[in-house]
Amino acid sequence: MRLSFRPTILLLCFSVLPVTHAENSFDYEFDPYYSNAGYFISLTDQPIPEVVADNEAKIYEQLIDSALTTPRFFLVEASVNPLPLLGVYIKRNHPDRYDSAEIRGNINLVQALTEGFEEPYALSFFLGSVVQFVQPGETVKSKNKGYSGYLLSIGSRHIVNNVLIDDNWYEVEWKIKGDQDFNNKTLSWSLRVGAKIHQNINIADTIIFGIRRNHLDSASDQIAWFDNSDIDYKISLNKDDYTVVQQSLFINKKWPVPVAAKTAFELGVGFIIEKNKYTGALQTQADDFRLIIRPSFVF
Repeated sequence: MRLSFRPTILLLCFSVLPVTHAENSFDYEFDPYYSNAGYFISLTDQPIPEVVADNEAKIYEQLIDSALTTPRFFLVEASVNPLPLLGVYIKRNHPDRYDSAEIRGNINLVQALTEGFEEPYALSFFLGSVVQFVQPGETVKSKNKGYSGYLLSIGSRHIVNNVLIDDNWYEVEWKIKGDQDFNNKTLSWSLRVGAKIHQNINIADTIIFGIRRNHLDSASDQIAWFDNSDIDYKISLNKDDYTVVQQSLFINKKWPVPVAAKTAFELGVGFIIEKNKYTGALQTQADDFRLIIRPSFVF
């Protein structure tokens, strides 16, 4: 089972419907790689606009133009990354089993299945704007929202090659993101620009750019490359000299199950390439290339 969250906003390219009143709310989501719980606080008595997103291409055209709006919501979120923590646990407590998962060279199957997040947990604070996505004839769901604004995340640990490292870090981002969950279709996307600062002197401080798109439609052509597919790309630059220290690319394909709406088998593969991100003692622990493999079943 995979569910997920992250903050965004869209306004201009949608058909605007009647609005719903802004209310404080508690939301939570479970995902084997990223689970979270958050509390939304409305900063005004203005209602949340309800909008219909008719065309994905139009959404992307207007994302940037519609992002600069007056902040109206504050979010506090706590998150944990279960599978990355499981990888740490296996390597620390069962080293023989971990080593036996070597498949070729420095590629380890346990690492490949638990890779993708370099922190075990985080506390985040979001300040920005929110809209509610709706579709005629469907029940309004709380997760069908778009967000845009500023995100501050903090933590005290860092994961390097399935090893937990002490590191008080913080990350500041400008982010736009949307989530749609309708009867036969889900769609989420995000764009973020920010910086991540580490107290551990052996980890480079970075400037980050990331883009992500996740799509599932049980009625679409299953072999179409754009439908039922995901892509997640991130690049990190050393904040001092702007050299590339990390790039990651993850591509995922879904095969819907005909007998159940929004149910699919999916298989994702990707990689992380690093260069000069770690120094000192951490440089010997880090791998320049890491494989990502994520088979799963969504419903």
